[in-house]
Amino acid sequence: MTVRPLSAALVKKAEKEINEDPRRVASDIIAINDWLTKQSHLESVRPSDQWLIAFLRGSKFSLERCKEKMEMYYTFKTIVPEFFENRDPYEPRIQDILKLGAFLPLRNCPSVDSPRTNIMRLGVFDPSQYHLVDLIKVSLMVTDILMLEDDNFTVSGEDVIVDMEGVGIAVLSQWTPALAKKAIYCFEKALPVRVKSNHILNTPSGFETAYSIFKSFLGEKLKQRIKVHNKNYSSMYKTIPKSILPIEFGGSDGSVQELTDHWKAKVESYRDWFLQQEEVRSDESKRSDGTSKNSSIVFGIEGSFRKLEVD
Repeated sequence: MTVRPLSAALVKKAEKEINEDPRRVASDIIAINDWLTKQSHLESVRPSDQWLIAFLRGSKFSLERCKEKMEMYYTFKTIVPEFFENRDPYEPRIQDILKLGAFLPLRNCPSVDSPRTNIMRLGVFDPSQYHLVDLIKVSLMVTDILMLEDDNFTVSGEDVIVDMEGVGIAVLSQWTPALAKKAIYCFEKALPVRVKSNHILNTPSGFETAYSIFKSFLGEKLKQRIKVHNKNYSSMYKTIPKSILPIEFGGSDGSVQELTDHWKAKVESYRDWFLQQEEVRSDESKRSDGTSKNSSIVFGIEGSFRKLEVD
């Protein structure tokens, strides 16, 4: 087994919060690998142990839930190509989004066993040139890297800051019910990610109406974890301390540009991995039960939103 050892603090937290038993990790990884070898539609999926343990941690070490999330992750790679295809970091649109710093994990955590804080900046792109889909794609690329590299992220989860500075109606109009449904299902069913808190800043005109509609699709736990601060950063600091934030958000830990440069280089360093992963996806024609999936089956033509529940 080749899994990076956790710090003592994260070992304790993993045992308490996500049922991680160091004595059982190796056998759990073997069990998931054995299951994968029996899935004819996932024959291209041969993940590293570090990748597998991210899914186990995100599933609180429920083997069945882990299987469901992994199966859906690779199904999404097939049926939602706009999120998962053409992820060469040097592709021009990806380069442009990386240069803008649309999704930026912070360099430090408040304590050794705290969640990772990630900033999503929704207003940095020109909606006449780019689409929210481009931002989602790059955000998922960075999330993949966090799953492989960041033990705070996989064990303790994430705190999310959504900065809406500069967001206008042209951006809000891109958040269609169809795109929202795909993004929600991806988050709920395919990613081993645990959101601990969500902080919304600098809300634009028209936000309240859109937000009230969106909230109706969410489960109670996630609703309770979303806080709209607008320009009242001081209320956010009660959860996200200033000491870990960049100066643009009232903090003292570097600048947004430094984070942008770091994550652009980091994503580029994973170019070979992203290219290798391009064809690692479900082959829906090879499902043993004959129930191949496509976008219409998973999301429905019209359909209705189901409430999103989180741990």
